[in-house]
Amino acid sequence: MSERALTSHRSVLLVLLQDQGVFRAGQWSQQAIIHHGLQHGSQIPCIQMALQAHYDVIVLNPNDNFIDLNMEEEQKGLLTQTKGSSSLKMVPAENFLSVQQPLQCTPKRCSNTPEEHMAYIWDYFISKTEGKDVAFIVHGYGGLVFMDLLVRKKWEVMNKVYAVAFIDSEHHVGHQLGSDVQLLAWIKHHCREWVTSPKPLDKPAATVLKQEFPMVSAGTEKHNLAPSSSLQSIFKYFKKALKAKTTINFSRVPIVTRSSTKRKQIA
Repeated sequence: MSERALTSHRSVLLVLLQDQGVFRAGQWSQQAIIHHGLQHGSQIPCIQMALQAHYDVIVLNPNDNFIDLNMEEEQKGLLTQTKGSSSLKMVPAENFLSVQQPLQCTPKRCSNTPEEHMAYIWDYFISKTEGKDVAFIVHGYGGLVFMDLLVRKKWEVMNKVYAVAFIDSEHHVGHQLGSDVQLLAWIKHHCREWVTSPKPLDKPAATVLKQEFPMVSAGTEKHNLAPSSSLQSIFKYFKKALKAKTTINFSRVPIVTRSSTKRKQIA
């Protein structure tokens, strides 16, 4: 989280939500980091661009879902030994060989799954920011997690989030949003997806299966490089979306139906 992200007077809060897997906070892809460097696999360039644009930033850690109880006990034991002795002592080698012991993991409270983690961060941090417009960048499974949040916190999300950049996302609108007219209308105007494609960056790339909101090429055919290759385009999208933003309380937007139209005509 950037310094004073929840209390500063900056108008935009950017939330970064990565794919599912072994990725930790600040990473889009470990494979991309190994083969192409931090500029392509980490979220550092994204965070730098956000701060230069005077955004605040929250970096999520949705894949850190369990606590290793063996490691916790070892750390407590070593800490006790250190506190109880003012002189140096030899620590038995077996203290450091926990990798040979069977793993004893327990789910983290409020972060058992990426979906739980996202809901917790929304409830206790993002939702408490006042006067901020929120934008999301979500990659892979992160897109499914965002859609889950949108369904759980429908009115809150629709009134607080002004733009979402999906990157080669795993979400499924039909399964997750169903036929909710208000949600479908919202994503059409507030979401855009950058997908892996042989086409040049930003060229239309809609498919038969995904037509709910604009889709463009990420400028690469590799899933793990899509975040870095589409980054410049995403920030242009955010800037344009913020400029065009109009404040609407979606909970008060009436749904136009045939019956309501008929009543107006009769009146």
